[in-house]
Amino acid sequence: MRNQDFLSAHDPVEQLARLQKLCRLRSIAVYRETALYLQILREELDPALRQSLFQLISESDPLRFSRMPESKRQGFHAAVQQLTQRCSVLLTVEQQMHLAGQMQREHHRRKARASRQMLQGLQDAADQSDPTAGQPPEAAVPQPGSVELSLRPPLDQPQRFGYIPTRPESDETVASPPPSQSSPTPDSAESSETDQPDLDVLRSLFELAGEALQQQNDPGQLQASDLSTVSASVDNHLLPTMPDALLQWMDGMDLALARRLRNLSHAVNVQMLRSGLAQALLPVNLLEAVINGQMETQAAPSNLLRLRLPLPMGELDQGMDLLCVLIRFSELEFDSHRLRRSRRRLRDQQRELIKMVRQQRHWERRCLDREALTPWQSSSDPSSQKHGD
Repeated sequence: MRNQDFLSAHDPVEQLARLQKLCRLRSIAVYRETALYLQILREELDPALRQSLFQLISESDPLRFSRMPESKRQGFHAAVQQLTQRCSVLLTVEQQMHLAGQMQREHHRRKARASRQMLQGLQDAADQSDPTAGQPPEAAVPQPGSVELSLRPPLDQPQRFGYIPTRPESDETVASPPPSQSSPTPDSAESSETDQPDLDVLRSLFELAGEALQQQNDPGQLQASDLSTVSASVDNHLLPTMPDALLQWMDGMDLALARRLRNLSHAVNVQMLRSGLAQALLPVNLLEAVINGQMETQAAPSNLLRLRLPLPMGELDQGMDLLCVLIRFSELEFDSHRLRRSRRRLRDQQRELIKMVRQQRHWERRCLDREALTPWQSSSDPSSQKHGD
């Protein structure tokens, strides 16, 4: 029994199974804390938003709201109440998981589009800078002893690297180009036509290999392999059952919550512009840049955003301050002790998960080492086994 316990304590597969069991128990606590946090947020959202609107109107132009007709003021309050209720309905664990998945797919599509545009730009630049792009294959062969640099792939010009396509046995079956076309020689035209299918196949293989390497080396928040692991672990459970996937799940929930509150802030700013309480509207991309910390902001009350726009309006004043609504869960937590306590418990769960992730990485490396050493440890010499017997 002691020997079995010793082996199980050093067995990486057994240790990973134990980590998975512990992660399932911890995922229950994480789900409970996340649901409680969102419940408190739904209760605190409406009062916090109305307090922010009161401070914004009082600081910008307090008389403008009082001069509005009573029906218009009631319509504004009703519109804000409807927007808050619509956002509160979506502040659940299931809805946040759905939004986090959408954001992750959007992130991968944007990165793939940027990669394709970069590769297309490099290809266009290589075609413009390559002086031998429009020359025949015979003229494109470099001279002995010369060095030529080009960004064009070698499959586009195999003749430059000493590859001569083989001709078919029946040259009569190959259609010759008409005399009106300007081709270098009939032999070069025949060789390019017969070799085109082989080059297409090779080019497609290289493109597939490049896409596979790009997916493996993707440094995004959730890689493609991580997404498949998370999806496989969520098939039988609501939350992931491995520590690294559960930690990424918690990060995705925070990103989804920031996106949800940003959409609510933008909708409230649009309603203020329609009601005549605001003179300008900040775009969503600017709000996203502020949330990511990419822009410098001015001091403002909680859940409000003050930006100085660089507008030349005189010798002394070189800008104009713009004040709008921007709800952030960090500022909501600063004003609410209930949210702070719930966030503290979530951070405790994250710290425990980080320790479990370190253990998971250790035992996964041990599994890989075992797989690599198993073929070397197995004896392939039958005579050695006989002597040992």
